Amino acid sequence: MARRFKRDKRWGLQKLGFFVCAFVSVFTLIWLGTAVVGLEKELNQMQGRKKALVNKGKLISAEMAKICSVGSVDKVALEKLGMSLPNRERIYFVKRATGAAPYKASAKSFSALGNTRSDSVD
Repeated sequence: MARRFKRDKRWGLQKLGFFVCAFVSVFTLIWLGTAVVGLEKELNQMQGRKKALVNKGKLISAEMAKICSVGSVDKVALEKLGMSLPNRERIYFVKRATGAAPYKASAKSFSALGNTRSDSVD
């Protein structure tokens, strides 16, 4: 009789373990499903945001090309800055003056004078 009681107890524990595993598995699958749905929603939002930013970048580059065009720069220079187009009488050519050049020092010129490190150590 004790053996039968042990067998029944084991069978009861096995049934309980099976139901616990089944419950945990179902709960895990439901949790994973909701997590996937949430991530898909976030991914769709990010893709929409990316599309909007790409469109905004295209508009900005088109506006920049419009602003940097030669006609636009001429118009701003003439109207807002009060500049005028040059004519031959107002053009002056300035010659470049050669100023002081940087001084070059090298070890060759120093040793050519007879001043080497071994001579000056004495």
